[in-house]
This record gives sequence, structure tokens and C-alpha cells, in this order.
Amino acid sequence: MDHGHERGWHRYGFDNQDFDERPIHGSDVPIGVRRAFFRGVGEPHVSFGIIPPNTDAPAIGMHIHRDVPTRTDVEEWYIIVDGRGVMTFSSGDDVEVGPGDMVVIHPGTGHSFQAVGDVPVRLISITPTMYTSATQPNEVDRNFTPRIDVTRADDTMNPLDARCTACGATWTRPSDDRGANTLAPWARDHACKSADDRNHESSPV
Repeated sequence: MDHGHERGWHRYGFDNQDFDERPIHGSDVPIGVRRAFFRGVGEPHVSFGIIPPNTDAPAIGMHIHRDVPTRTDVEEWYIIVDGRGVMTFSSGDDVEVGPGDMVVIHPGTGHSFQAVGDVPVRLISITPTMYTSATQPNEVDRNFTPRIDVTRADDTMNPLDARCTACGATWTRPSDDRGANTLAPWARDHACKSADDRNHESSPV
């Protein structure tokens, strides 16, 4: 994970991360689990999973996501990064999934997961509105102000104008720049070069 609290972004990934090996949702098969972040009740929860292949039973047992005190069912999304698997749903459906697939599990729909083939499945699990949990939320600065402030955007949310809050320099999108691709080079290279910029540029990606 790359840290960039003051810069407005984070990079999370599977590499160089510590995964807990444990069975989940009633399965006897240990899988690798690691939380990326949890914003709190009613907020997003994102985690990484590594599912071993060639198991006799699903490595993620059949389960739903429910806030038990309010009996509110919530949605979950799986994004398959590597490997192939079969998802089984409480509707009786079996669906084969592979790299690039995103599976949306509607509220109240039971689901399980079994990896197939010879390689582990790496997946990202997203609960966009997390239910009641004893897990401590990750703190996030709700009052974050970007150093490069997009002051005006078009109907597609493509930046038209921007301003550096550190030095006041401004950028206007050239007429031939339909993707606002010149904004990032300008942000890197305009006259304002703070210590934060220099530290970021010298850090490994």
C-alpha cells in the first residue's frame, strides 16, 4: 500500500502484504484474507482474498451480508483479479468467473466461492455500505482539500480549470486536450515545488 493522505490517493495491492490464513463463512478451508480499509457502519469496506484451488468444498461458505440488529441486507461486489472459480448462489445458480469479472451480489442473496484450476484465485471484495461491525474503522480525513483544486469541470467531469492552493498558479485545459491529460504534468512541473512534492518524487512507487 502506498500512503498519500495529504495527496488525495492510496494504492492498495496483493504484493508485500500480510494475509491472515483462516476459514470464513462456515468453510473448513483456510483462505488468505486482508482488509484494505473500512470506513465505518454504512460506509465502504474493501478486502483482498486469496482462495486456494482444488478444494473438495467451497473455500468461502454460503453466506449473506446482514446487519442483524436492523435485519438489513446489504450488497457485495467481487472483482476477480487472477484465477478461475465457481460462484454458487442461494437461487441455485452456478456461475463460472475469471480475471476481469465483477460479480454483484444483491442484498439477501446467499453466495459461496470455490476456486477451480491449478492457481489460487485473487479477488477483491467490496461491501459499499458496510453493516454493524466490531471492527475498528480506518480513519479518513473527511475535510481533505486537494493541493490542486479543480475549479471548473465540463458535463463529463473532465477538468477545465485548476488552481494550486499552495502558490496560486492556475491551469486551463487547452482546446485540443479533450482528456485533460496536461493537468498532471502541469501539477508536477509548475513553479511551485514544495518539500512534499520532492519527497513524493524520490519515493519508490
